[in-house]
This record gives sequence, C-alpha cells and structure tokens, in this order.
Amino acid sequence: MNKVKFGSPTVWQIGGEDIRLRIPLLLALRDRGFNVGAVGSEDGNTFAKHQIPYFQYTLHRGINPWADMHTRTQLFRLFSQYQPDIIHGFDTKPAMIAPIVAMKAGIPGRVRTITGMGYVFSSQSTLALALRPIYRHLQRQAAVATGITIFQNNDDRQYFHNHNMVKDGRDDLVLGSGIDVEGLIKQRPQSEQLAEIRRDLGLEGQLVVTMISRLVVCKGVREYLQAAKIVCEQMKNVTFLLVGPLASEGNQAISMQEVKKQAEIVRYLGPRNDISTLLSLTDLFVLPSYYREGVPRVLLEAATMELPLITTDMPGCKEVVRDGWNGLLIPPKDAKALATAILELLSSPEQRTLMGKRSRLHVQKHFGLDQVADAYADIYHRLLTQPS
Repeated sequence: MNKVKFGSPTVWQIGGEDIRLRIPLLLALRDRGFNVGAVGSEDGNTFAKHQIPYFQYTLHRGINPWADMHTRTQLFRLFSQYQPDIIHGFDTKPAMIAPIVAMKAGIPGRVRTITGMGYVFSSQSTLALALRPIYRHLQRQAAVATGITIFQNNDDRQYFHNHNMVKDGRDDLVLGSGIDVEGLIKQRPQSEQLAEIRRDLGLEGQLVVTMISRLVVCKGVREYLQAAKIVCEQMKNVTFLLVGPLASEGNQAISMQEVKKQAEIVRYLGPRNDISTLLSLTDLFVLPSYYREGVPRVLLEAATMELPLITTDMPGCKEVVRDGWNGLLIPPKDAKALATAILELLSSPEQRTLMGKRSRLHVQKHFGLDQVADAYADIYHRLLTQPS
C-alpha cells in the first residue's frame, strides 16, 4: 500500500500559464478537507489573496528538450522539498512530465488530466503527423508513473485505451474542470453599467456575435473571419467581436495583419480580463474550433451566461452543445456552414433565448464546480488507498 501521511492530504495541481483558472476548484477541494497548492508558469499573484501556496516554474509550450529538462529539474526540487501527498498535472506537458518526476521524488499520489489532444491531433501538417508516434510514446511513459488518468471526454479516453496509453482500471471521466456557475453570474454587471459599456464599445442597436480564443488556426479563427464577412453581406446591425491573445505557434498563428484585413467586419479587442462583461453583451457565442479540445472552458462560461452556442462537431466541443437544443453543431473547417448557423440563430430571438436558458441548465447539471470537486475528491481518496 502507499504510505500516506496522517491528517489532511496535500494536493498540488500542476499547470501552465492559466493555472489561476483552477483557483475555484482548489478552494472547493479545500472545503472538502484537502490542503491545496499550485505550481504554474504565471506570476501567481492571484493565489496569495486566497492563501493558496503557489510555486512558479518555467514551462515552454513548444518543442524544446533543453527547456523541458530544466522544467523537470525544477519540479523535482519542489516535489522533493515539500513532499505533497498528491500531484495532479493538467495540460499536455504537465500531464506528461509531472507524474514521472513525482514518482522519482517519492510522491505517492500521481494524477494527470488529459485536457484534449491539441495541435498534434488537430493538424494534418507533416510536423503534426510526425509528432503523433512521439506523443503516444511519451503518454505511455507517463501512464507507468500515473495512478489515475482523468479524461474530459470519451473520445480521448477511447483513443488512449486503443493505443495502450493508459493502464486498465486506472482511468476516470470528469467533464471539465468545474464552473462556478453562481460566482460567474454574480460578475455580470448591472443593467445600467452594461448599457454604459455597450455605448462605450459602440454596440447600441447591434446584435453581437463573440468568439474568445487564442489566435491560432486550429481554433477556427480563420473560419470565423470568413463567416463574419458572409453574414454581414446578408444582415445589417451585426457586430462580430474577436477576443484573445495573439499566438506564437509559428505557421499555426493567425497574424495581426490577417485580422486587420477584416477590421471593418470583425472588431478585435485583444486579450481581456472582463470576459463575463463581454459575454453579458453578447447575443450569440461562437467557437468553431477543431483543436481536439478537452472541454473548452470558454464554451462553459458562455453557456453559464445563458448564451446560445455554435461550435464544431468535435471531441470536447460536442460535450457542451446538444445540436438543436442549446445551440448548433457544424462541421469543422466550414465557414459557409458557420455563417448559415449564425444567420439562423440571429434571425430567431425566441430560439436564442430558449437555447440560452438550456445552456445554463446543461452546465449546472453536468459541469458545475461541486460535481467536479466531488469527483476529484473521490479520485484522490481512492488513489491514496489503492495498491502501488
């Protein structure tokens, strides 16, 4: 049996540049009796006010063996010094690296969450195809060191089983990372403030379509730009918003020049911290991603704000949208189908309202913070009592 320290187990979640998004989940786990901490590549200022121990490390998103070696060294020192009972790696690299390093450091509980399969399984480029066998090999290595692998959708789970990338009986399914529905709703501005923001952004009298994403090809940004042009040729008083940071993924990045070409049709707002406000101004939320998502958090946030959704019939995305019920599913890489779906919902305010209400109900029932925290708490307790 694994040796577990007496008292409350200590759980560290290991992520990247957006580890702060897991703060509500960490707080919910603390309410369930766990000592919690986090390791990420961002500055971590937001953790201090919640009194959550936070440690920063370096994490390189791209292919860089030397940088990865430095990452492993940093994690090994942290794990060896503080000896948490459980480490839980999120995102592609932390989920592969953290369990292996934790095993070497003598950490008894090792969990990884597969938050989608990303660029390598989204692109048909020569590089992506060449990386797939390497990805499978690295995931098999991580599986040896992992007590429980958590998947966010059944497609990824089945793929891992088909390619022997997970141990039998050592996996589970948890939809998403938990949405604090009530907390997000409370962030919505009052109607007077919302009207003022709408005036400031020049959105009065406009139907607003919004996409929030990193500006990469596989997120469907190009299709969004093309669909916006088609829609605006057929319908007036529509404003398209594009929100999110520019990316650095080489030929996968959408350039600022390409976005500016559509500036009269699509307003690019850059990265923003007021996502709940922007969603409150939105009539229709769109994410035409074919990135092999886990479960896109931004879709869940938009759904929580009672928005109808349009997304692709892809793993992860289709978990959030039931076609024709709370939104529409379209084929990936199809700007014309996206434009048709946008026109359909913009032309029917009653359908948008009904779908929006269903969206929130869907998130509350299947993706809420309490459900996810309960599932993780159960997994952690099972992990600490199962044979090594």
